[in-house]
Amino acid sequence: MRVPLALAAASFSVAACSPEASPPAPDKAREAVAQPAAAAKTPPPRAKAPLSSGQMQREALAAEGPPPPLPAAGAGERRCGWLMNPTPGNWWLFDGHGEWILGTQGGEPVPGMEDMPDMSTADWVETNGHYGYGCACMTISYDPATQRVTRVADAKPKPLRQCRADKGLPRP
Repeated sequence: MRVPLALAAASFSVAACSPEASPPAPDKAREAVAQPAAAAKTPPPRAKAPLSSGQMQREALAAEGPPPPLPAAGAGERRCGWLMNPTPGNWWLFDGHGEWILGTQGGEPVPGMEDMPDMSTADWVETNGHYGYGCACMTISYDPATQRVTRVADAKPKPLRQCRADKGLPRP
């Protein structure tokens, strides 16, 4: 398992700053300084990998700026993925972490769904009349036990290519 560079750096800096950490041995410090910089090998550049679900969400957040404030009662999370509406009243969002139920036919609508923009106006794939799927980012609050969404605070349609490029998303 590879440890992300930021996590490794954070772990190193915490260990180096802890009271139990001992200073480096003087011999080792001199050896490190004496080694020429050219001896360090730099890895060859890698091809750009497809975006993961987490990367897609971070890029979407950076592009949109801060989401609107959430209600004080619930913590919200920004989720990006396939927004599905296959039949009347049935809505869910698939991201790299699971299926988030937004509404089911005959059930009470989730608060905030009434403020969601018309997602079918940009890059919407019709699979059943006007019903279908698209790509979206949403700020949601949810019940962790059921993954049922309890509030939609913000929703924005995204280009289909954004979700198609995310290898962490299942195909719709």
